[in-house]
Amino acid sequence: MKRKRQVDPELKQILAELEEVASRLGFKVRYEKGNFEGGYCILKESKLLVVNSRNEIERRIIIVSKSLKEIGIDEIYIKPNVREIIEKESARKLTSEKVEEPALGGEAE
Repeated sequence: MKRKRQVDPELKQILAELEEVASRLGFKVRYEKGNFEGGYCILKESKLLVVNSRNEIERRIIIVSKSLKEIGIDEIYIKPNVREIIEKESARKLTSEKVEEPALGGEAE
């Protein structure tokens, strides 16, 4: 039986704040299983941001950040620390390899 990895509460909080920003922009965030990374779309009149539920939380943060940046966040107020996360994470490259750590809170040595 595969054991679930313990998720960092700080990362869960960051993802929740990103989901709240998406909601304020009129997008519903959905986590689905499938053969895709994720992104945003408009289906009929529904604005959706779909993320693969099999992704690690770090990868989810990157995908949601990239989507929010593409949607456009300049017209709404976002807490400065959340805006910084969106800017940093949206600049990261997604690779097929496992994402190690998100670029949160400063430079890693």
